Amino acid sequence: MSMIILMYKKIFRTIRISVNTISPLIGTILLFYRNFGRIPDLDNPKDINEKIQFLKLTEYCNNPTIFQCVDKYGCREYLTNKGYADLLPQNYGLYTDARQINWKDLPDKFIVKCTHGSGYNIICDDKNKLETDKTIQTLNRWLKEDYWREWGELQYKDVKHRIIVDEYLGIRINTYKFYCFNGEPKVMYLSSWGENGEYDKYYDYYDMDWKHLDVRLEGHQNSQHIAEKPDGFERMKAIARDLSGDFKFVRIDLYNINGKIYFSEFTFVPTGGFMKLTPEECLYEWGSWLEL
Repeated sequence: MSMIILMYKKIFRTIRISVNTISPLIGTILLFYRNFGRIPDLDNPKDINEKIQFLKLTEYCNNPTIFQCVDKYGCREYLTNKGYADLLPQNYGLYTDARQINWKDLPDKFIVKCTHGSGYNIICDDKNKLETDKTIQTLNRWLKEDYWREWGELQYKDVKHRIIVDEYLGIRINTYKFYCFNGEPKVMYLSSWGENGEYDKYYDYYDMDWKHLDVRLEGHQNSQHIAEKPDGFERMKAIARDLSGDFKFVRIDLYNINGKIYFSEFTFVPTGGFMKLTPEECLYEWGSWLEL
């Protein structure tokens, strides 16, 4: 990547964070225009992206239950209270500084995450190869970041900045992501790895009868093969329905490993609320499913 492109990205990120900090509304409008070439109609939202942005700006900013659910550690209590403690990977520790982690006490494989945003993950599949000094620097840098300022996602604003270490579930495992509208899962996608180890290469959309849908998200391909319906799919739907019942819209992300179901996360603003779906009609169909 050329120095000019890197400089542009750095400048754009600085401006984006500054605008979102001053006014998440203005930041959202500008980012929406940059992605779609039009101003979002937040007074009368129609498509799914507009409705997600509306919720982000008007309801997600003052809902303590949502604050708890987006917290990568706080969501454990929510799931336990809902009767789904069996879905939670084992937790090995909670920290406010990466220097507090006793690496010697951890198993050979684990996942390290920050609790206050998205993408703050380090997968360790061999502790002996982990560069702990570098890992500590990375984690403590993440702890200093206010993720909510990146995209104006106000649901993260009051989440405590912490680190968790969780159970390693495996490599190249598939994720099943259920879009739930007013407490009802209507569509989901299977996120799968590429043949050469490419993370999240394939996104394949299915309805709740496991019918493959001709839908694509920009930046991802459909797999050449339709996946078999996983064991436990009906239970996964029931879990998604139950966990989404308190919210107008949420994506419930689950793992299914040989029929054993694990919880991944709640996602209230998927793709930042800038989903570029093909065919475009899906955006309006999905928007019609969501009653504000």
